[in-house]
Amino acid sequence: MRSVLPRPARRRGYLLALASAGTATVLTAVAGCGVDTGGGSGSSSGSGSSGGKGEQITVTAFAGPWGELFKKSFVQPFEKDTGIKVNLVYGADSDWVTKLRAAGGKDAPFDVVALTPGSLHQAVGGGLLQPLKTGDLSNWKQLDPVLTQQSTVDGSSYGVPLTTGSNGLLYRTDKIKQAPKDWTDIFDKKYCGHVALPPLTYNAGLEFFSALVSQDGGKLSNPADVDKGFEKLAKLKNCVAAYPADAGSVSTVLQNGDAWIVPFWDGRAFAMEKEGQPIGFTYPASGAVGALTSYYVPKGSKHTAAAYKFLDYLSSAEHQKPFAEGTFYGAGNDTIDYDPAFKAKVKYGEDVYKKFTWVDYKTATPKLNEWQQRWNQIFK
Repeated sequence: MRSVLPRPARRRGYLLALASAGTATVLTAVAGCGVDTGGGSGSSSGSGSSGGKGEQITVTAFAGPWGELFKKSFVQPFEKDTGIKVNLVYGADSDWVTKLRAAGGKDAPFDVVALTPGSLHQAVGGGLLQPLKTGDLSNWKQLDPVLTQQSTVDGSSYGVPLTTGSNGLLYRTDKIKQAPKDWTDIFDKKYCGHVALPPLTYNAGLEFFSALVSQDGGKLSNPADVDKGFEKLAKLKNCVAAYPADAGSVSTVLQNGDAWIVPFWDGRAFAMEKEGQPIGFTYPASGAVGALTSYYVPKGSKHTAAAYKFLDYLSSAEHQKPFAEGTFYGAGNDTIDYDPAFKAKVKYGEDVYKKFTWVDYKTATPKLNEWQQRWNQIFK
């Protein structure tokens, strides 16, 4: 887990080193769990068909509580019902894309892999994923069309959406008595010295930057709009207390009081609140930014039939509901009737997702190093 960078560390140049070494961090889990990589064995069966008992598939899951709930919600019932063993590989999608790239589309190390939109475009561009045969997925028509579109590249569908979160403003309720209403509230002088700002190389930071650019109708594909976004960011200079580059670090700086407010995800905020922490969350009035996790079948998988069976479990309302309610993220399946407590807290559904700002990763991914260097110049 990466350490939190306080203001003195910025002066020593740690921030620049972190950003230059951590470009792939933008591929980190949108779900916000830890990214410590655990081991996992590959599939042992060489058959391309799903033969039930004796067959194995390898599936990735983000490390931490997210992964444990994933195992309980999907893996255990799947193994019980089908007799197919699932080898879980815990970690983050930056690691998984690297391993898929090393395999080069042959003898893939995973049969089903979780990716966020940033890593999706790298994987598709590298020829590492199979387009989905959506007709072979019995729940496909139940999946939210806005979310499936986020995993569509050049007209081909690649991913099955699992959960989506909203990036808004997470804040300390004991320090901030009046809840912020919109993104611009983070620039309020009363928060100066108490802001946590994730770098652009971490999903949460790039999503926040995208919100700043799009607030006035701007686009990441327009250099002039990007310039305006950096001008807005510069207003936070000397007001940032920490630069957390992973979910654990965000939690730490909020818990220890180094920061009172940070652009982050609704699911993480509600989970922290459930733990008894003084945490609130604001869905910005001008629009939250969507954060999506979907599952894909890599090229070179030798167990595609079993992989599709797993994707059917993954996309079913029955199995997505407990996972969504446990993580406080809206599920990809639109037919779920959530519990009242979930409905009261979480904003979800097609009407919500249509209003999201979605990061233009096709533009952002190749520009990320350049943008991070500009970010460094502001906050060095």
